[in-house]
Amino acid sequence: MDMPDDPAKRFLSCSAGSLVDADSPEIEFLQTQLAVIEDYLRHFPDDQRDFRALAWIEAHACAYRQQWQVQAANRRDCWLSA
Repeated sequence: MDMPDDPAKRFLSCSAGSLVDADSPEIEFLQTQLAVIEDYLRHFPDDQRDFRALAWIEAHACAYRQQWQVQAANRRDCWLSA
């Protein structure tokens, strides 16, 4: 199995059998989150990055979830609007 070295990127890998389109808004949203976290982590030594990443996710998860929900609800193809 070909897995990226970065554990966070494992979840963004899209295989042929993936249920999520690689160009979907969900993937774009996750890639944006990953970029923000990676930028934040650059300020810390390697041995602290896992801990700091989890702390950052814990601190920001609610706001990101709410932002995603608003974006999902506003999309025309949202299954909730059907």
